[in-house]
Amino acid sequence: MEESKITLKSINDLLSLNFYVPSYQRGYRWDEKQVVDLLNDINDFKDKRQGNEFYCLQPLIVKKDGDKYRLIDGQQRLTTIYIILAFLGKKRYQIEYETRIKSKVFLENINGKRNTENIDFYHMSNAYSYVEAWFDKEEKREATVADEFYINLGKYTKVIWYEIPEHEDEIDVFTRINSGKISLTEAELVKALFLNRKNFDKSEKDLKQIEIAKEWDEIEYALQNDEFWFFLNPKSDSATRISLVLDIFCGARKSGRNAYRHFSEQKELVKLWAESPENIKKVFLSLRYWFDNRELYHLIGFIIARNKKTIDELYQVYRKENKSMFRSNLYKEVTEHVDVDSLEELDYNFDKDEVFDALLLFNVATLLNNGNSHVRFAYDKFNTEKWSIEHIHAQQDTTFRSTAGIKDWLSDVLLQVKGLKNLNKEKRKSKEAIIDSIEKLLKAKKINGEDPDFRLIQKSVFALFGDESDVHTIDNLALLSSQVNSSLSNNIFPIKREVLIDKDKSGEFIPICTKNVFLKYYSKRVDNLHFWNSSDRKQYLREMKTVLKNFSE
Repeated sequence: MEESKITLKSINDLLSLNFYVPSYQRGYRWDEKQVVDLLNDINDFKDKRQGNEFYCLQPLIVKKDGDKYRLIDGQQRLTTIYIILAFLGKKRYQIEYETRIKSKVFLENINGKRNTENIDFYHMSNAYSYVEAWFDKEEKREATVADEFYINLGKYTKVIWYEIPEHEDEIDVFTRINSGKISLTEAELVKALFLNRKNFDKSEKDLKQIEIAKEWDEIEYALQNDEFWFFLNPKSDSATRISLVLDIFCGARKSGRNAYRHFSEQKELVKLWAESPENIKKVFLSLRYWFDNRELYHLIGFIIARNKKTIDELYQVYRKENKSMFRSNLYKEVTEHVDVDSLEELDYNFDKDEVFDALLLFNVATLLNNGNSHVRFAYDKFNTEKWSIEHIHAQQDTTFRSTAGIKDWLSDVLLQVKGLKNLNKEKRKSKEAIIDSIEKLLKAKKINGEDPDFRLIQKSVFALFGDESDVHTIDNLALLSSQVNSSLSNNIFPIKREVLIDKDKSGEFIPICTKNVFLKYYSKRVDNLHFWNSSDRKQYLREMKTVLKNFSE
């Protein structure tokens, strides 16, 4: 199947071509800022240019149609360059508009007088005025600016030429571009720079091009693995994921500098792929090593997930240190955020970040401390969902709004209470009183959340299934995704347990320590899985402290 062609063309290369703007495109609409920015960018480049370096514009997306090229994307840039060439009195390409036939003639004889015949003429004549004013201002400082600008524009300004196959539906391409579903990303523009045939000697042209293209695609394919990608890049995606590697290499995310611009200014571009001491392949292989190494995966994953350091910052540290030192510093970075000796002092209401750090590290350390296990913490799931802190023994719910909701809750609770066995005398008495009260209240036609009988039952139920200790301390807290958490509401322990088991069976990501809590894995006595009491809480906290204290290099 024929593929799209991506090449580089100078403005001079375009002068002999005929362009046709289809009817589905809007008219010319660039304002003064956009026109002046283009002029400034091209003009500024002439002072920086060395050798055969060139300034590259965003892409033109075209489709061949006989002796013309149908312009699918890039009309605004191409029309503006035409207007600049017209002002300079230089040769221009042909450009015509399917539904604005007169625009072609107007452009061929454009001047700075604002024409109100139609909106396209208005914007085109305005653009001409902006160009005229810009050159008037620049020529006061340098008389030869127009001549130098023309050379810079024609010879050293290039576009990414993206030609779609004849069989491809151009309207579909246009729609996808403008809905954000496809675009030529910065990474694709950088790829075009690397594969430019002028970068290679004749003897290595085909072989080297093929090698870089193949390795480029292999890196992109590897990063399409969501487990790899979202470990590195929480809550963010990209159409071309290799852009992360390119940005790290040139420091684009830290400096705010355009990665494409960085690579377009390099003298020996091809060497940056794999030959220079610091190269793009080296960046990728380092990231891959982090992902494949189970220890580094868990440590770096924690740091990135909790925004302690960015991937860029970690890589800069990694390239300057040996592996042993890097590993030691990761442990320090991770453990300094959790004070194991003060865990019991943390409070949900006042220390949410610290609680979250401790619970996440508890999960990570539980997995990593087990050297015989190959299970890894699912950072891809963790980093693509919203997470919250769940109360194991719930707070009393004050959010009931309807009689139906209250009766559903009472019915669920009634089943759990009736199923309780092996209770002491006090709890048996409480069980019977709750059953009797619930059955009476279920016969009522209408109940609201503030009904004193309902509130009394609710208080008795929560007292039966848990203790009256502070529900906001860390020995009563666990991590859950917000979606799973919302499905639990403020339910009693056994109902939460059943819901979590069902969610786990259906493939929802339940962190290992949260799962263990509701299976009462940390409790010494598991003769009754319905309760979460003070003994369970003490043993849960003790396990958390033991695991975190043993978590070290």
